[in-house]
Amino acid sequence: MTKSITRIVNLPFYPWLAGIYPILHLYSENLGLVIDHEVVTVLILMLAATSIAYPAANLLLKDRHKTAVILGICSVFFSLSGHLYELAFATIPLDSWTEIVFIALGAIVYLLNKRGSAIYCVRTTVTVNLMSVMLLIWPATAIGSYHLTEYEVDFGSFAEGFAIASDHLATKRNDSKTYPDIYYIIPDGYPSDRWSQESMNIDNSEFSEALRNRGFVIADDAQSNYAITLLSLASTLNMQYYNSNPTGLADLDYLRLSIAESEVARQLIQRGYSYLVMMSGTLFPSSIADANRDFGPSGPIEIEIVSRDSVAKTLANSAEDQKQLRYNELIKRSFVALYLETTLLRIVAHQLNEAITDYEAAYDWFAAERFLDTISEIEAISTMPEATFTVAHLLKPHRPDVFNESGDIIPNVAYPGRAEYVPELKFINRRFLQMIDTILENSQSEPIIIFQADHGSKYGSVRTDDKRLIHFDTYSAIRVPEPYAIEIPKPFTLINTFPLVFNAVFDTDYALRESHLFELLIGYEEAFLHKDVTDIFGH
Repeated sequence: MTKSITRIVNLPFYPWLAGIYPILHLYSENLGLVIDHEVVTVLILMLAATSIAYPAANLLLKDRHKTAVILGICSVFFSLSGHLYELAFATIPLDSWTEIVFIALGAIVYLLNKRGSAIYCVRTTVTVNLMSVMLLIWPATAIGSYHLTEYEVDFGSFAEGFAIASDHLATKRNDSKTYPDIYYIIPDGYPSDRWSQESMNIDNSEFSEALRNRGFVIADDAQSNYAITLLSLASTLNMQYYNSNPTGLADLDYLRLSIAESEVARQLIQRGYSYLVMMSGTLFPSSIADANRDFGPSGPIEIEIVSRDSVAKTLANSAEDQKQLRYNELIKRSFVALYLETTLLRIVAHQLNEAITDYEAAYDWFAAERFLDTISEIEAISTMPEATFTVAHLLKPHRPDVFNESGDIIPNVAYPGRAEYVPELKFINRRFLQMIDTILENSQSEPIIIFQADHGSKYGSVRTDDKRLIHFDTYSAIRVPEPYAIEIPKPFTLINTFPLVFNAVFDTDYALRESHLFELLIGYEEAFLHKDVTDIFGH
């Protein structure tokens, strides 16, 4: 028995583990955010590739241990190349980086083959085998724990908990001065003008002045109540603070559903509004919305929730191309696409993803095309005769940078500094103004437009202090039609956005909430573990 174990331990099996570890680690870091079954596909392909490469290389090298060392190094280079490029070398053209990696890898393989000691390769086998096994323990534990507690999202019961019933909703109304269209436009990670000036030396006043000229009131000192998207949007759209999760859902999914089935949406539906959700990739579709619209290479994608656990996906430009997809495939990122971006195949990741996946996926969350298509769709909504409430979460100017100042799509800059951030900001500001002008021109009655970020941003920052403050200072601009008017209080936090609008336009009597800022102690994985930092960071 001991001899058998010794023989197994001395076999160089670590190249296979070197191939699957980056896959499992990437998956463990994105649990709940990616399509699970694609992980199996990637694992099978990697194991198959290693199983083919090992005997082929061994035929040439005539030494299984040296073959294992070389193959293990090649596997590491392959799996980490794209990730290393994103972290540290994104300023280099991707094709140049790919050439550098190939040259470096070729040189290492040549030196190992010609000068590497076969005896050393044999002696290190046991150590490297054991290290590889130990490395797998953490991601495997995290993945196992996640799947043991996995659940099915139940739209129906969630909606029933909110007492939503279609036969009790008001008749849809056409545009009128009493029911102006409402656009809730959410630029992700857009900081206040003050923070832009103080921390990044960026003067954004020209954009703000352009909004004022279009009838907007700017909340110069606006702050988000939470420094992350899901908590911030849930709080704003439900006009309440979130301290716990009363459901059996995971925290993040509870927040996503709170956004999709929000109190604000229900109030407006009861007034006869059509509720339209522009899918950003990070949010859930809504079971009470008139339309959930995603975007892909073939055009807008209509998502309809047809039962408690299934979703029909219909491509708007092709009535014949209808597919039933698992719910996860509509709101989670493709793992294939995410993995390929981290590897040496990053340069052809998009083409390979299209060839491998068995369905037509929506754009990646941060794709430039998603941003452009969403804005075009918002402009089209402004021609609809119905009184509409549109929620559009736009992942700009959040990193990565994907535009230059002219609006040309550029290779992703994962961690932009001021030199990359400012040109993109200038372009998206122009595009935002064009969108607003189109809405104002096409609307049959004066609309309400809330242009308000979910939180601020640290990208481009030159300050080294107050890092925890960065995400609270938030851009906020609100436009209501005449004769309505709003007066933004000081301090102003996002939780009071819709109470202010509703009180002004619908003559409600919402009491404004006391402003509080909450900082997460750990991060997204513990969404309700936060503390009140109002005394530290509040204005």
